[in-house]
Amino acid sequence: METYDDLLVRVDDMVPGFGGMFVDADDRLAIYLLDTSQLAATRAAIDAVFGSNSFPSGTRAVQGQYTVSQLKTWTERADVLLEMHGVTIVDLDEGKNRVTIGLEDAARTDGVEQALLSLDVPRAAVLLKVTGPINPLKPRR
Repeated sequence: METYDDLLVRVDDMVPGFGGMFVDADDRLAIYLLDTSQLAATRAAIDAVFGSNSFPSGTRAVQGQYTVSQLKTWTERADVLLEMHGVTIVDLDEGKNRVTIGLEDAARTDGVEQALLSLDVPRAAVLLKVTGPINPLKPRR
């Protein structure tokens, strides 16, 4: 079964240079692109992959630094960080054109940055975010 990230990669395959998207404060679909002149072609690819009524009709281009394919590769490499104590999430953050890594507290930063070097994940492509600890839900009785 295709994940949301797989669908994003399909868009990038159709129009190379697609770096993700988000709905902005003006209810427009903001699309990260390496080449912002590809906005119309990318919007058509998004509509083909997700359906033409899935997102607001208005669009705007945002200069991206990375493609979704790059971010997905780096996210998959960084998934191993979830085994480190204090790492709460690893996410392809298409709304920020980055890989987001959640940390229980800022004291985990140095260890995660060192691990990123060994995983060949560019530090500039990563946002470290202090999330606090994750507390599992307790089942209702």
